[in-house]
Amino acid sequence: MVRALGMDIGSKTVGLATSTSLIAQPGPTIRFTEWEFEEGIQKLTKFIEEFQPEVLIFGYPKNMNGSVGERAEMVDYFIEGVKVYNPKYLDSQIIRIDERRTTKMAKSIMIEAGISRDKQKLSKDSLAAQLILEQYLNQQSFSD
Repeated sequence: MVRALGMDIGSKTVGLATSTSLIAQPGPTIRFTEWEFEEGIQKLTKFIEEFQPEVLIFGYPKNMNGSVGERAEMVDYFIEGVKVYNPKYLDSQIIRIDERRTTKMAKSIMIEAGISRDKQKLSKDSLAAQLILEQYLNQQSFSD
């Protein structure tokens, strides 16, 4: 299995999840000044350089009707920034996964697990990234 990095991009955080097998593990959450995407891209680039994934999996938040909205355009901006700082990644190594409702699913999982609201705020982004990465890994295992 490939070394993969899953990401949930937000306006002030990037939730991360990693995988070196068929199992996604929650990772850290990168925090940056709200709407300062260049800062977020630089911090993400540093993590990518350290982890050295073979594939980058970006959660892509389409609108409920399937169209591309403001949040998806924000992810596209991050993708372009990552490609500038990491030119070794080809388009075929950058994958967009439809992430509609993953943050809501992450919150539901944490509520059911009895995790406090304060800890939910700290963990929801990396859990959402884990769900995104698991979706990718499941697609890969069914296509093999």
